[in-house]
Amino acid sequence: MEQLLYDKTITCPVCRREFTSKKVRTRRLKIQEKQDDLNVIYRDINPLYYQIFVCPHCGYSGSEGAFGEINVNQKRLFDEQIRYKWKPREYGGVRTPEEAEECFKMALLVAQVIKRPQSYLGNLCLKLAWFYRDINSPKEADFLKHALRHFEESYQNEHLEGTSVDEITVAYLVGELNRRFGKYKDAIVWYSKVLEHPMIKHNRQLQLKTREQWRVAKEQFDQVKGSSEAQ
Repeated sequence: MEQLLYDKTITCPVCRREFTSKKVRTRRLKIQEKQDDLNVIYRDINPLYYQIFVCPHCGYSGSEGAFGEINVNQKRLFDEQIRYKWKPREYGGVRTPEEAEECFKMALLVAQVIKRPQSYLGNLCLKLAWFYRDINSPKEADFLKHALRHFEESYQNEHLEGTSVDEITVAYLVGELNRRFGKYKDAIVWYSKVLEHPMIKHNRQLQLKTREQWRVAKEQFDQVKGSSEAQ
């Protein structure tokens, strides 16, 4: 496994100290399966274990793409509620499942404290659900529900242009998560939002996937409706 990893040196935007964190050599990854909620399973390693940076010195944590994005007010909130209570610990080596879970939990805590966008919180919860799926934990369902709630709030209340998850991806995920929880009618509505969105023509892969899942949800809805009418 270690040949798939390398050390990245990061400067913490809060305490300004350097630390190293493992990253996955993505060019060497071999895809085993693509799942309907956009999770990708790889053969030799789970990149989710290394997607969160945790500063060992002050505890500031987050995904790579957002790690450097912190303003003065967010830093104040972090200092007051986390930094001054932090006990130094190291996550820079090869991570165990327990350490990977701790890193995601820290990132979620930091995101809540400094008031990150709902889309960011939803993405973290979704990836934590994927992690729990990988280790066969019943916590997966809880975090899929958290992800669904955050994504719904994000779609309704946030401007998603330029974020890590765009509007049509959020809408698709809301549809897919509703379908997974048996809310087939809601899923159909959200899939339709995706297919009717003017930007969907620029994402052919998601367009085809959404059409497929719309059909699946419609079949499931019709089946449930037929069963209830037969009783």
